[in-house]
Amino acid sequence: AGTRPDFIFPLPQGLKINMDSKFPLNNYLRYLDSNDEAQADNYKATFLRDVKAKIKEVTSRDYINPEDNTLEYAILFIPNEQVYSFIHEIDNTMLDYALKSKVIMCSPLTLYAILVVIRQAIENFNMEKAAGQILSLLGGFYKQWQAYIKSFDKMGQRIQETQNEYDHLVTTRRKQLERPLNKIEDLRIEKEIKVLEVLEEDVVDQ
Repeated sequence: AGTRPDFIFPLPQGLKINMDSKFPLNNYLRYLDSNDEAQADNYKATFLRDVKAKIKEVTSRDYINPEDNTLEYAILFIPNEQVYSFIHEIDNTMLDYALKSKVIMCSPLTLYAILVVIRQAIENFNMEKAAGQILSLLGGFYKQWQAYIKSFDKMGQRIQETQNEYDHLVTTRRKQLERPLNKIEDLRIEKEIKVLEVLEEDVVDQ
């Protein structure tokens, strides 16, 4: 039995491109919930097989059928940026596999950019050259996107490290610094030593 595309995007010259958004997430969610390393690895491997099976499904005539004015490729929508990054992180060949199958994988953040690239390519190139030009442009786009994700993740890691260091300063280090000061203050009170007036004024001014 065939499967109908979830979305059909109209393009110039009466063309269209189909998109599938029924992405297989079950084994990914099981992977996240698993506390056993061996079991988690099994779910991860199964998830990758699910992704490849979905890519193959999207190559069917329900999605790619030039006789029905579709382009020679289709879009596979991954509904979550974390899942999108996870796939590329654990198998950096998946993108190439999809493109060779004429399936364009995209995330919520990349969908609009990909549609713009496709539309621009159709408007600027002869149709017989459009498919190759688009795939070439998308390859460059993905390369830059992965570099962006890598830099973004690195920045996030540094922000987290800074936050951790700040928390450490305002808790552990502060307590360690206050401990001897409190002992000095207790000793001053015990010896009934008065605070100098000039110090009190300085404190008020600050």
